[in-house]
Amino acid sequence: MANDPTLAEMITGDWVGESYSQIVIAHTRSNLVIVPHCNHKFTPDLKKGSKVSISVLSEPSVGDVTAGSELTAENCVGTPTSITVDQWKGVRVEESEMQTVQDHLDYLGKAAQSCGYAIAKCLDLAMSAYFSTLGGYETSAYGADGQTFTDDIFIYLVETLDEADVPLAGRVLIGDPSMKADLLKIDKFVRNDYIRGAPIVTGQFGMLYDTKVLLTNNLTAASTGHYGVLMHPDAIGCVIQKDPYSQRIVDELEHQIVYQTKIIYGSAELRDTFGVPFYTRKA
Repeated sequence: MANDPTLAEMITGDWVGESYSQIVIAHTRSNLVIVPHCNHKFTPDLKKGSKVSISVLSEPSVGDVTAGSELTAENCVGTPTSITVDQWKGVRVEESEMQTVQDHLDYLGKAAQSCGYAIAKCLDLAMSAYFSTLGGYETSAYGADGQTFTDDIFIYLVETLDEADVPLAGRVLIGDPSMKADLLKIDKFVRNDYIRGAPIVTGQFGMLYDTKVLLTNNLTAASTGHYGVLMHPDAIGCVIQKDPYSQRIVDELEHQIVYQTKIIYGSAELRDTFGVPFYTRKA
């Protein structure tokens, strides 16, 4: 019996083979909530070229009517804005012919799905970079970096948009998990006494003061927290000239299969007063 091999010796000698799980653990993914709440209505205007010019109306002034006198004609032409399509982003994965033959977990297929997510996340993060420039701020925000989100902060944000005559429909509050944690401590956001309908007990905040609340980690970081925002879709414009497109390329000379995903888009701040940024507690 002394000459019987141990389990360790059997493993070392490759008599006991390794087994690989068919389950692949995917990488973590942020909630991508920003791009859908930006203005996309100018996308159809850009078939060719690299720039969409957008005309803007200014509000006319009302004057007094005097018998025997003409009313003064008003000029309603405002300062135009534009969106330049100058961003071309892509991501690539590859697998050798040998890997393709030996692969039993479909690495390339799963990696291709991750490429699609990576492109969407890149676009989302690019839109969040505008938050700190809205509302007259220049790489700044309301309050103090690292502040706790309070009811008073939210009321200030709502009041600021109201004073700028920003439409109520379409407004969204975008923040991070620290904002959600702060909101969970505010009675009027979780108690039935204060809100219409059933109390929100799970923290999945749907509407606050008739404003949709969205949570994501995919925000631009300040020093301590992130830049959150209360905004209307017309604050930021996004033109996707070519939707995310994928290419599967068999490279016989390099003995590999390449998979890549790309997107062509442009973006710009459209209405500065249609959004107001704020600092969150932590990034």
